[in-house]
Amino acid sequence: MSFRLRNESGFSLMEVMVSVIVFSIAIVFLYQMLFSGRMQVEFEGERRVASKAAELKIEELKYAGYGSTDTESGWESLSMDVGDHPSDPRMVLDDRGTADEQDDLVGFVNWTVRDTQWIDSGITTDAKVVDLTLQWPENWVRDEVRVVTVVAK
Repeated sequence: MSFRLRNESGFSLMEVMVSVIVFSIAIVFLYQMLFSGRMQVEFEGERRVASKAAELKIEELKYAGYGSTDTESGWESLSMDVGDHPSDPRMVLDDRGTADEQDDLVGFVNWTVRDTQWIDSGITTDAKVVDLTLQWPENWVRDEVRVVTVVAK
């Protein structure tokens, strides 16, 4: 007595197991690729925010001018005194819109001012070189933006 059907069709258990394993591996690679892409987009967004913040800060310093002095100790300072500024470099780059500060993007902004001078066609020009660096994130400094400009007297 035979239990075999005449036109038996279908997959064997081994074929099903192999296809499940191949499909699982493909899903893992797809997930890793999507996660990696999401992280790249997030990092690029942070870089754009930091670049814009650095550009705005350098524009503020240029607008404040050659002789600007300031008593502010934080990133709001507009001090163009020779030396390193500010004494408190912590700056919130992205507030993320929640009351909890733990999810905010925080970085450090520092700028160094030094005197310079050049002579062209017998005319002496006094200026200050401003070298600004913005680093982030706060707990794991991973990236930085650097902008250098000259502010004439």
